[in-house]
Amino acid sequence: MSSDSPVRASSLDRPAIVRAALDLLDDVGFDGLSTRRLADALGIKGPSLYWHFRNMRELYDHMAEAMLEQALPAPEAYPGDWEAWLGAGARNIRRVALSRRDGARILAGARPTGTSTVLSFPHMVARLEREGFSRADATASLRALGRYAVGWVLDEQMAMRAPEESEPFFEFGLKAMLAGIAQKRQT
Repeated sequence: MSSDSPVRASSLDRPAIVRAALDLLDDVGFDGLSTRRLADALGIKGPSLYWHFRNMRELYDHMAEAMLEQALPAPEAYPGDWEAWLGAGARNIRRVALSRRDGARILAGARPTGTSTVLSFPHMVARLEREGFSRADATASLRALGRYAVGWVLDEQMAMRAPEESEPFFEFGLKAMLAGIAQKRQT
């Protein structure tokens, strides 16, 4: 783990565990991340983790949420420019996924926990509805762009492609998707 000292048991809470898990992910990768390793890194016994998370799946969801909270611009960002907002979101998802070893694998399987005040999918959908999209098209647009960004990074990380070499191709696909999404906007 990146930090030299374990988290003190008295300060063990969900955010501390998530931070430690993300640090451990950078060190050992997705396949090396386990409750036993995480507990060792935290200086605790493995069962203590189950007071905070039911299982690894729940921990992965919180890890993904912590990553996305760093990435996604607020729905109020880029007032009046939905396209710049969506583009920034997709680029930021790619950036945050690339910032962690196997970050895309964490994001790919993520399910919303409902605990984040920053990541409100209904709030994001509402932003696009105010911009002239139907609810169905707004929902599909957000999901498609998020999955595009994560899928792109999965390819980069699994094939060990240099992000700077594939960035122009990512941008090409992103611009094509945004142009297609613009076609769905009701004027």
